[in-house]
Amino acid sequence: MQQTLEVQELALVLAVKRQDPTLLNPEFLHYSGIIPEAWELAEQPVRKPQGAQVSFQNGINIIAYPNQTTFVESLQDKAEGEVQIASVAQRYTEILRNMDYQAVGINFRGLITFPGRKEGAHEYLFNTLLAPGPWQQQGNAPVRAGLNLMYTFEDNRLNLGIQEAALQLPEGEQVPILMFTGNFEADLRTIEPAERLAKVQQLVGNWPSNLETYRTVVQSFLTSQAETIADIPIAEPLEQIPAIV
Repeated sequence: MQQTLEVQELALVLAVKRQDPTLLNPEFLHYSGIIPEAWELAEQPVRKPQGAQVSFQNGINIIAYPNQTTFVESLQDKAEGEVQIASVAQRYTEILRNMDYQAVGINFRGLITFPGRKEGAHEYLFNTLLAPGPWQQQGNAPVRAGLNLMYTFEDNRLNLGIQEAALQLPEGEQVPILMFTGNFEADLRTIEPAERLAKVQQLVGNWPSNLETYRTVVQSFLTSQAETIADIPIAEPLEQIPAIV
């Protein structure tokens, strides 16, 4: 049976030349209309010169540093139309239109799980994605590895990382996983400053197309090796995002 990619997270990163992170606070976000008034805080905001963070009960986080602002939302169990973080980022840039935006990053985090197979992720990485050989037998412990790949398309580029990890479930069990992190980045420094705001909003709004490209690339790993991992059961959807260790 074929493994299925579980896309867990979308992060929109706006790189800026410089900013004051302490400007990020719940009052500013509410009163400026960047976020709905009904959103409630999940924890006490962090507000320091080196970085600020505001977290909401709906799972959305906004983090500001002197050189970037990141908007993060879980995609688990959400339809495309339910994702709110792109419109939040667009309203944010509209309000702060005079910021010197340098680049936009569209990042995804997804995984495949190997329940019931303690070494399932390791075996898949080293016996399926990598060619077996003496290089795997060196040292006193199983060798560890991560892959970094770059895919070039007509209008963008995908940087894809593949890493072996484990999920820590609430009951204490660890499930082996392969983590797939995807990054699409657009450099805005060659664009005239007056045109950057429109480009930022266009790139942010294009995240569903980036997601489709990311899914297609990752699924190509799984589809091409479907027979190799036929004895590995498909993971059931997780009810929540456990900690990754």
